[in-house]
Amino acid sequence: MSPSPDSFPRSNPSRRTRGVALITVLSLVVVVSLILVAFVAAMRVERTASFSYSQALSAEQVAQGGLRLVVAELQNEMSKDAAPDSTYPQKPLYTNVSSTNIMPQFVGTNSAMTNLVKISSTTAPFTGSLASGKLIASSVNTSTASQNGRYVDTNRWNLPQLGSFTNANNTPNWIIMTRAGATNGSGLSFGTTGNTANNPASGNTNYAIGRFAYAIYDVGGLLDITLAGYPSTLTPTQLEQIKGALAGVSPANATNAINQDDLVQWRNAASRLSYVDYVTNFLATNAAGTVYPGDNTFLSRQDLIKAAQGGIAGLTNTVLPYLTTFSRDRNAPGWGPTYNASSLGGSNTAIYAYKNNAAISNSSPFSSSNPNPNRFLPGVRFTSTYSITNYQSDGTSYTYGVEPGDELIQRRFPLSRLKWVGPNGPNGVAGSVVQACFGLIWGTSDDPAYPNTPVWKYVGSSGTTKQTRIKTLDEVASEGRAPNFFELLQAAVLRGSLGVNGNAGAGSGTPEYDASAQQTPPMFQILRMGAAAIDQADSDSYPTVIEYTQGSAPWLACGVESLPGIASITPVIGAEPGTQTTTQTSANAVVYLTFNLWNPHQTVSSPPRVRIRVTGSVAVYNLYGDSSALPDTIGSEPGFISTLGNQYLELTSTAASSFGTPATLLQTHVDTSSTSLGTTSATPSPSTSGVWVEAFTLGSTSAATNAAALRLRNFPFKLGTSSTLSNSQVNSVKINLGYNAASTAGNGFNAVMEYYLPIDTGGAWIPYQYATGINDNTTWFRDVVASLPIVSSVQRTSDGKYYANFISYLSGSYPSGWTVDSATGVVQNSETGDPWSTPGSGGKVHIDHDYSWDRSPIFASNDPRSTRFNVWTFLRGGAAATSAAQSTVLWPASNITAFPKGLGGGSSAVERKPTIFGDNYFPAQLARNNYGRNTAIADTNSNTVAQSGSSSETSYVDNDGLRRISDSGLFVDANGATGNPFERNIDKPVVLNRPFRTVGELGFVFRDGPWKTLDLFSSKSADSALLDIFSAQDSTQSFVTGKVNLNTRNQDVLKALLVGTVIDPVASISMDSTTAGKLATAISGFTSTNKIVNKSELATVVSPFLSPTTGGTSSGNFLNNDAQNIKLRREAFVRALGDVTQTRTWNLMIDLVAQSGRYGPSATALSQFTVESERRYWLHVAIDRFTGEVIDQRIEVVTE
Repeated sequence: MSPSPDSFPRSNPSRRTRGVALITVLSLVVVVSLILVAFVAAMRVERTASFSYSQALSAEQVAQGGLRLVVAELQNEMSKDAAPDSTYPQKPLYTNVSSTNIMPQFVGTNSAMTNLVKISSTTAPFTGSLASGKLIASSVNTSTASQNGRYVDTNRWNLPQLGSFTNANNTPNWIIMTRAGATNGSGLSFGTTGNTANNPASGNTNYAIGRFAYAIYDVGGLLDITLAGYPSTLTPTQLEQIKGALAGVSPANATNAINQDDLVQWRNAASRLSYVDYVTNFLATNAAGTVYPGDNTFLSRQDLIKAAQGGIAGLTNTVLPYLTTFSRDRNAPGWGPTYNASSLGGSNTAIYAYKNNAAISNSSPFSSSNPNPNRFLPGVRFTSTYSITNYQSDGTSYTYGVEPGDELIQRRFPLSRLKWVGPNGPNGVAGSVVQACFGLIWGTSDDPAYPNTPVWKYVGSSGTTKQTRIKTLDEVASEGRAPNFFELLQAAVLRGSLGVNGNAGAGSGTPEYDASAQQTPPMFQILRMGAAAIDQADSDSYPTVIEYTQGSAPWLACGVESLPGIASITPVIGAEPGTQTTTQTSANAVVYLTFNLWNPHQTVSSPPRVRIRVTGSVAVYNLYGDSSALPDTIGSEPGFISTLGNQYLELTSTAASSFGTPATLLQTHVDTSSTSLGTTSATPSPSTSGVWVEAFTLGSTSAATNAAALRLRNFPFKLGTSSTLSNSQVNSVKINLGYNAASTAGNGFNAVMEYYLPIDTGGAWIPYQYATGINDNTTWFRDVVASLPIVSSVQRTSDGKYYANFISYLSGSYPSGWTVDSATGVVQNSETGDPWSTPGSGGKVHIDHDYSWDRSPIFASNDPRSTRFNVWTFLRGGAAATSAAQSTVLWPASNITAFPKGLGGGSSAVERKPTIFGDNYFPAQLARNNYGRNTAIADTNSNTVAQSGSSSETSYVDNDGLRRISDSGLFVDANGATGNPFERNIDKPVVLNRPFRTVGELGFVFRDGPWKTLDLFSSKSADSALLDIFSAQDSTQSFVTGKVNLNTRNQDVLKALLVGTVIDPVASISMDSTTAGKLATAISGFTSTNKIVNKSELATVVSPFLSPTTGGTSSGNFLNNDAQNIKLRREAFVRALGDVTQTRTWNLMIDLVAQSGRYGPSATALSQFTVESERRYWLHVAIDRFTGEVIDQRIEVVTE
């Protein structure tokens, strides 16, 4: 039976309560114990973490302090030899920059590491005459193990992949950081008391808290891989458009370990599809480092290294020593004149001591009215606070602030702005933008000869009044604005090279003085250069015309396009065929003015409508003229005066594109739809004027060779045996161009080439070239006289007399009994007597070919583009075939043997020439201007006007006494065709008719001297500063990216910059890898011992070094002699390097390892440091060499 509930044992309630309490207490004890254990553990972990964190902070502080010290030491190095200009104490300026200090001093480097600049070592980081570096390391090498076994071996130091430390002996040493700062430890002692390195007492400043070591690399000489490289799909034409930028450089030409296609496909994932636009627009208009949407980039060097290690973007480890991700350049010039004229054999005159005067504005030898234009550019600074307005590539304005002491030129002037100066006014931007950037406004000319004709006017950056001078940069700075194009151009071109006058020394008011008035003002030449630069960069063929005020007259400075110009004017006198008989006692001579045209350029684009306009007075007179038939008396001789009131003749479009070879203007060249060309029998109406007609040339009646000449009235002669002449009177007929203009300026004679500019009001004819002088008629032909041959110089056998009884025939058949010997050109009478009398038996009268059309005087230009040296007059003495008489021009083709030194010669042939030249005048030699010396590129001994033994050499010196060679000045052969623009097409200049792709292309710009473009190739260059002041790249920032230091020790990088550059844009010759390699080797060899201070030295220093002797001597650094001696080909390396290089900014990577810690109480040596924490940084820093300013920096925390 089951027990009842009452039978079960009952529990004690009090005992149950006590048991639960015990269990609860014990549980709480366990929990508390666990909490206490956890707390103690956590506190111990926290203590360790806090200690580690504090030590990490200490290491970071040591690292950052070390980096600041290293950068400061680099800045201090800049004043090691001279203190900076402290006019503005907060903005120091280093004015002593030279080839010996333009780069940091090398310390602790080795031949295996071309990129290494310095390491921390026991040697001072720099030494100088004024100061030496203080950041000297201890004797403890980083490869030496610390007290607790820490060290930095070569593998770790080689982590940047910029070269390899070959052994521990050449790795950096430790610099000790104490509470007082950095030290090499030489004064430290050890001990537990006193001011020792291991006494932690709070007042001990010698207590060591850490150490650091560094290696500094020059990454400025490497290729910025964030920019370099382009798609292989680009056409040659597309590649040429970007060749002036680093984006147009192939890094594969520096090392073939780069797969460029893979690089571009990864980096330019989106932009490669329109790469040229990406380079020319996106990169030019966005801040440095901006990444195109959809593209990739390398954010740091570690990023680059990881990509190379992973085979990403076509990279491998072997390419890393050639590449960087950081490149900066101060976007401002650092140029200052590098020589005095006297140092190169020139003038000792004080104003031509360019280098000595670089810091002078308007004090002696200058003045406030004649300030110095050629200053040390960083030294031209603002004196007040201003807000400067500048403009982006689309004309949009932006502003930046400047303070006292800031440089005036804060941004290089981008040549892309030249497109704003259009043929019909401002192009794509507001007129105010053009005025601000060029000082130009669009308006109608003030020249009364061109009323309502639109031209550009130089008025300066404000106002509307035409200026009489261009302001200097110091004046611009005082106005608180950015300088305009012409102000910069004036600052760049040495003053003593401007304004050379062919009639120097002529008295004021004399015909010689007036005729060359336009040659003296430097402003006129600067404006012409600027206009020519605009014409090079535009796509049209309308020459740019700029008007300014000279004295009180409006002067027109005309640019240069590829158009025909007047090479010479040839007056011709002779009888028409069939007009004389043997019984006549008088005859009428026809007088013509013929015009010889030449387009001296290699390239011809689509020309505008072109015409020739002739105006002024012409007199023809002769003692034996028929006074009864001639209306005027000139002096005491009968003659006539023709007044030419703007006689026009328009060329056909074909002719406007022709005249690549000098030739006489022919009937076939005339646009008869706009110009009425008279027949051969047409005469002027009224007779006192002139008429355009077909004129027979000697010995021909072919319409294809008929000249288009301006016919004047006939000249009646009396004939007969009584009209005897002496031998000196053979050329007794005289022609006077600009008759009586010396007293009446309006009588001045000239022929003008004009182009038609279509405008809304119907168009206008605008001048672009004058046969002599400019639009100011005081510079025209004014009473310029030449003789015309009318009889043979062969004496008659019977009596030895000369008879004025025959006038040279112009063409067609001769009178009965007369024949022409086609072989000799001699016209002779087959009868045995005079056709108008009966001389003694056996007499013959000869009319030598020299005394026909081809013997006429010529008023010739040295260079149809140039206004310098004006027209000269000579009697042609050639023996060209009769059928070639229409080629009566200055330097006809195929006359090398006959005229080896160019037409001219002694005073018997040259009737009028510039006064600075001697009796022997061979103007073709002005295409060389080297005095026959094959060292002219750097010659300091050829600056005299007359050189012993070289009287047949025609040459001149500039106002500063320096002979600066012309474009063909590297050729020296006396009789060959090489280097002769009159004979070889490749020696002619080129008009690009497209935007400049590199600043070096300014070398194509005409300089307004015979056969001279801007000189970017010789030691005496007065134009080399252009390479530093201007840029083909546009940027609104104060610094730009993608520049390589010219002093790079990495010749493969230089080679990459050179490969593919266009040597000749017309012949489509580009630089191959072999030639680029030779040039790179030569240039890097030069810079290994001679540092380049400024890009301008590519012209003045590097170019002469590459081939100090030219002519037929080849240096081996160029493809061939033509590549060496033809200016535009030689300057190819300058064009390649001009925009992608720099020298002003130090681009450095500082690899710094910092350790925090202490010396233990028992430490007795510097090597017994106990390391507690470590930090490593790579600091990329760009420092302006002229100011010491850090213009940009980027830091990487290195993860190992």
